[in-house]
Amino acid sequence: VNGRPVFESAQVTNTVILSAGDPLTFVVDRGGQDVTLVATPARRLEQDELAGRVRVARIGLVLAPLQSDVRFRRLNPIEAAGKGVETIGTTVATTGTYIGRIFAGRESGDLLSGPIGIARAAGGVTQQAVAANPDPGWMARNLALTFISFAAIVSIGIGIVNLLPIPVLDGGHLLFYGYEAVARRPVPARVQEVGYRVGLALLAGLMLFATWNDLQKLSLFKFLGGFA
Repeated sequence: VNGRPVFESAQVTNTVILSAGDPLTFVVDRGGQDVTLVATPARRLEQDELAGRVRVARIGLVLAPLQSDVRFRRLNPIEAAGKGVETIGTTVATTGTYIGRIFAGRESGDLLSGPIGIARAAGGVTQQAVAANPDPGWMARNLALTFISFAAIVSIGIGIVNLLPIPVLDGGHLLFYGYEAVARRPVPARVQEVGYRVGLALLAGLMLFATWNDLQKLSLFKFLGGFA
């Protein structure tokens, strides 16, 4: 995709979701020959099991892996730690790209969620884990693994928000520390006071926006002219 090799379907899905309106070049193996295709993802309204009603970019195709495509590989502790670091890096990069596209006006921010969305996603993850296998022992193990993975993803998201350069967050403190290290003097108290007030307003606005998104996804504001 766009000259980059693909090793799993999630890579294609993430690329498509983050490329609404941008032409993508796919090179596919068709009958032993490479075929180049160009597709432009377009947003469409979908009912997602975890997120609710959201607009996401699609190209009109669904990747359905064959049974022969699925395999399990046990990782040793070092490989597992490396995979964890890789996953964190991918999540941070994807989130950064999405936030950047929001500020550039190329994304609407529909996928941003707050506490309501997190709770809804946790419920959906639980239902999927329970429905996967009715065996109690397998179900318990699957639930434990699923919640650990879900908690890790949520923690990464919270960490990213906490590092935003907003004064009331840790990222804002680091910004002040960086200024102090360069200027050899602390940020003036008046500037810090104004910064904290502005930062608090920005943070409150972000939380309100995320909560509004969550309520929209639940169709609670449909009568106000929300999603069509």
